[in-house]
Amino acid sequence: MLSYCIDRSIFGKYEKKQPLSDNNDMNESSTSDASFKDASKETDDEDEDEFYDCAEYAPEGRCKRLDDKKLLGCDEPLYVPITQDPVPKTEDELQEDAEAMLKHGSGSDLSMQLMCSSLLSDMEAFKAANPNGKLEDFIRWYSPRDWEEDDSGLGKLSARMEAPGNTWQKMWQDAKPVPAYKQKRLFDETTEGEKVMSYLESRNINEISKLVIITVLHAAIIKFKDVLETEKIFDIFEVKVDELLADLCHLSRNEELFNEEISSIEDATAKIVCLIEKLEKLEAQFFQFKCFERLTGSAECITFEEVKQKFQETIENGNSCNIANTIGQHIIDSNESEMQKCLITKEYVLRAREELSGCPHYLRAIVVGEEVRLCGAFTEHTTFI
Repeated sequence: MLSYCIDRSIFGKYEKKQPLSDNNDMNESSTSDASFKDASKETDDEDEDEFYDCAEYAPEGRCKRLDDKKLLGCDEPLYVPITQDPVPKTEDELQEDAEAMLKHGSGSDLSMQLMCSSLLSDMEAFKAANPNGKLEDFIRWYSPRDWEEDDSGLGKLSARMEAPGNTWQKMWQDAKPVPAYKQKRLFDETTEGEKVMSYLESRNINEISKLVIITVLHAAIIKFKDVLETEKIFDIFEVKVDELLADLCHLSRNEELFNEEISSIEDATAKIVCLIEKLEKLEAQFFQFKCFERLTGSAECITFEEVKQKFQETIENGNSCNIANTIGQHIIDSNESEMQKCLITKEYVLRAREELSGCPHYLRAIVVGEEVRLCGAFTEHTTFI
């Protein structure tokens, strides 16, 4: 939730939505804003007692036309309005809302407020975009399953919508034509972000670790997945990464993770450590692949798909596979000349077995290319025996 609030604050997601331009409205609709100007001009030339059947409000907040549909009772196009984004909720908030509805009942004021705040906002935005629109037009866009058409093409509201005292009818009567940018915001990222920070400030280190461990692990897995996709080798690790995400999802719903009992804490900690170890193993295999890919040399001698195939066989066969027939000779040829150019020096410290070490000694073997040198230091001084 905190990350979402930060993103909303930085990028101004809501403000980026723009309505249709006046030119688009002119091209798409014969009853555009110009009709309101024409109507106002005509009223200047006529008597004040004459009235014209024109929209009371100029349309605002239009996003696009809804296919080729027209408003019922007139020849105006039906426009989809720009609406506010749905209010994001965490799992805890969804659970609290469900408990509140169970406690107070579906007909309580609190339950109606939880369900209808977004609906009222959308109704007001629809009225602003379609001044001559009716409830039936709103239903055709917002809830098509509640608009029933017969074989002749005539439609009507469903029985649920026509029932006496229907909430949608009441809200439609109360809704005013207000575009989304003029409405009261359904979600205030600043307020919600402050709530999250206030909640975290009241937690201790142990509680914070429980809250963020799942999120941090999920972010790490997703980051690792992005790296694999960038390197075009995700198909090699896809099954194991999906299993890791499934295990993490299952663990996130484990109530024992937030239990204060010692046994539950130890069990949850063991599961988390197990997930971390699996992720570390996958990361190690990724770096093994990069070394394997580099060892095989250029793509002129062996294709990238062949390298992937052989590496996958290596993983499936317990870190072993036969590469002699495909890329083994290429590895030998490409590395033989390099080994001849730069000699490798290796030093070994030798130690005698315990039963043979009767006196202090020092043994060393030095290997440089094909040359081997042995060094030793021994003593029979009685002081050291």
